[in-house]
Amino acid sequence: MNKLRGALLLMAGITLLPLPSNGDNKNKKRIVPPTRKGAASELPTIRKVREDTVTVGKKTYKVTSFTSILVNGKKAKVTDLKAGMQASVTGGVLRYGKGASDTIYKASRIMAKMDNKLEAKRREFNKKQAERAREMNRRQNQGRTRR
Repeated sequence: MNKLRGALLLMAGITLLPLPSNGDNKNKKRIVPPTRKGAASELPTIRKVREDTVTVGKKTYKVTSFTSILVNGKKAKVTDLKAGMQASVTGGVLRYGKGASDTIYKASRIMAKMDNKLEAKRREFNKKQAERAREMNRRQNQGRTRR
């Protein structure tokens, strides 16, 4: 009876012990795809690019030698930025002005996308909206007769 009990305890102990794993799973980093914070149409676009300033949306950012600039994920220079590119800028206020357009910001990082299809998306959306409006007007006017 004691031998049976001992054997059962030994088998239960062996099954409850964790198995040693190979160390490969620990060192492998999980690859997570980059995520967007919003829809592509919500990203502001670059309006003006000068030697030391970049205007993104309604804000003007001063670019210094410490500003990190990435275009399509690759390191770039201010001259690589073009008007119409979608951009995300990280920074702070350099000098307050009377309004938002007078305030100068200091950019610490600028991330821009070169393959901007924002204008094409906007045209396609407007085309669909116009078609929907024409269809709704046609349906509303079907029952009416002209006098």
